[in-house]
Amino acid sequence: MDLTLRRATLADLDFARELTRVNMRRYYAEYERVWYGELFDEEWEARQSFVILKANKQIGFFSVSLEPHYLYLRDVQLCEPYRGEGVGGWVMDRVASMACEQGLKSIRLKVFKSNPAMALYLRHEFSFIGTEDALFWMERILNN
Repeated sequence: MDLTLRRATLADLDFARELTRVNMRRYYAEYERVWYGELFDEEWEARQSFVILKANKQIGFFSVSLEPHYLYLRDVQLCEPYRGEGVGGWVMDRVASMACEQGLKSIRLKVFKSNPAMALYLRHEFSFIGTEDALFWMERILNN
């Protein structure tokens, strides 16, 4: 896999917003939620976001935020043709490395209850720690 990361910039906002809107529309419809692109835009600069590149082509992104005791994985979005190729696992490894470099003990995320990405998170040692209406909270304890 010829994958690399680069720090996202404001120039990547349109790509990230549209990819998220397209990827998440099924879940927003299923759980009767409304997508607000303006909120995504407002939060973009406050997050640490990274563009995922394969052979120098944008294929996705992820965003994290540093919380007092954990790294919060806020978004992982991949373009459809690149799902199921191991990119998600590669991202999970990068996120774990980032958390360890910061001296954090865990990674947390939220996932829609019907999202098949949950299987990826379980394979990468995440466990369920809470629930909301349409979402599960998951956490991976790090051994650093």
